[in-house]
Amino acid sequence: MTSNHTSLYQRLSATVVILFSSMLFSTSAIAEKGQDHPRLERYPGAVIEHYDYKEYEEGQLILSKPYDNGDDWTADKLMPLEGQVTYIHYELPKSVSTLQVFRNYQKTIAKSGGEILFNCERPCVTENLGSLKSLVKARDLYMNGHEQLQYLAAKVGDSYISLFVNHIYETNVFLFIIDKEGLDDDKMSPMAASLAKDGKIDLYGLYFDSGKETLKPESAPELQQLSELMKSYPELNILIVGHTDNVGDDSLNQNLSNGRANSIQHQLSRNYGVKPQRMNAMGKGESAPVADNSTESGRAKNRRVEIIAMNPQVLQVAMASPARQPNARKAEVKDDNKDDEEGLGMDDVDKLLDVSEKLLDLF
Repeated sequence: MTSNHTSLYQRLSATVVILFSSMLFSTSAIAEKGQDHPRLERYPGAVIEHYDYKEYEEGQLILSKPYDNGDDWTADKLMPLEGQVTYIHYELPKSVSTLQVFRNYQKTIAKSGGEILFNCERPCVTENLGSLKSLVKARDLYMNGHEQLQYLAAKVGDSYISLFVNHIYETNVFLFIIDKEGLDDDKMSPMAASLAKDGKIDLYGLYFDSGKETLKPESAPELQQLSELMKSYPELNILIVGHTDNVGDDSLNQNLSNGRANSIQHQLSRNYGVKPQRMNAMGKGESAPVADNSTESGRAKNRRVEIIAMNPQVLQVAMASPARQPNARKAEVKDDNKDDEEGLGMDDVDKLLDVSEKLLDLF
């Protein structure tokens, strides 16, 4: 092989190395799921390892030092919240310390006009971070590590921030941001709001004579509201559940509650135009009290009709504010198999490697 050939061979070999490096870089970029929340950018060099977004969910800030009460971890001061919940888990370079990252977030929040509601310096607790899942209502989201744990709770605008920094081989950040504008209560009826939030609602405006299954005329306003709800959300399906107090025979109360639930379903279908296939009806008699049956006021609360949303996500999605959807802040999850616009796709890398191998074969 001549010196010219050797030189060309070396240059082609270097090209292959560069291509492999490009491939590794671009697949790393493709693999990252989700993007930063606009309220709080990542620390430089951080990589998103886990990401989750819910249009409407529970969250909770810890406002005092957590402790183990023997049964579970708790804190004396907590702030329960509901709204759009974004969860991001970042991993950072090994050269970055937990304290460095924690202080940076404190300063960033202060500079943005935010308010630090609570700081818990390291070690905030020495148990694994997963022990605090229930405290921040993290559901089944990944939380791990027990070394050098620090925590802060903050408010920036309409966003509430719950942030953990700890060490698992390298510095890790676990970030929860709750945007309280996630559910637009101003545009929903109280009935729709309750169903969106809790998935069910107890109604006390549906009236029957004692021991009877036929609806009284004064039930019309409640029936009208229920029918308007069903018409406003045509994909919503409901279960109508009748309940009684404990006065009388158990079996009679069971039959009575079942008959009343069926009567409501029939009225909504016949007089208010709600399709019967969107409703199911059943009775529970006196088996599910919500108050003490030994008092008249308690018995009155137990005589109720419960409406259960069979698919409450229909309401939750419909009521989420469009301006704050995940697409509005470009937080969509990328498909690992699709080409990344800012890097080489896997098909491109394969083609370039094929070309390089063929060129190397010539020498």
